[in-house]
Amino acid sequence: RELYPQTEIKTAGGVGELRFNAAEGIDFNAATIKALFVERGGNQLVQIQRNAFIRNWRQTEQTAQYEHYENVRPLFQRDWQTFCAFLEGEKLGTIEVVQCEVTYINQLVRGNEWKTFDDVSRIFRLWSRADTESLRASQMVSFMMVFELPDNAGTLQVVLQPGIRKRDNKEIIQFSLTATGKPAGSGLKDILDWLDLGHIAVVSSFRDLTTPEMHSHWGIK
Repeated sequence: RELYPQTEIKTAGGVGELRFNAAEGIDFNAATIKALFVERGGNQLVQIQRNAFIRNWRQTEQTAQYEHYENVRPLFQRDWQTFCAFLEGEKLGTIEVVQCEVTYINQLVRGNEWKTFDDVSRIFRLWSRADTESLRASQMVSFMMVFELPDNAGTLQVVLQPGIRKRDNKEIIQFSLTATGKPAGSGLKDILDWLDLGHIAVVSSFRDLTTPEMHSHWGIK
């Protein structure tokens, strides 16, 4: 309660999967909600639902700077160990981790990274606009791709879709990269090793899929 004094209860989504070996006939899969534990500042939070433990960061008006993986990783480790200790103390059983996930969400704002949807070809290496007399200005652009990670470690899903950002109603193109896979085991080291691998896959793919022009704009060396 000291770290996360705010609690929110919401309808659970289909994110990841943590299978519980429930003790004494307790069926965690019967739950249909998720609990969010939020710090005082509102940007650091833990989500727990019947099949997932999610350590997240969200942008607020007070915290506009992006939180890096190196800062979030030790917070995840602390909160995961706290959660596991709680389950053990309450004799609720052990956790079998069947999937890990690392997601990066990048919001590209109209007037900053782009002005029209035709500018998508300047942002992404994989997108080339067909310049013909029969096709005029692009009205909307979206795509989704799924790649296999090296050594059968999992998959990487890449999604681009337009939208309106709720907190300021700005028009955006949201570029999301999600690495998903099964760790070697359910121990903390196995989980962290896979998350490190997923992080590397996301960061390197972001660089590979975007153009040098945008790297210069974002200050990526």
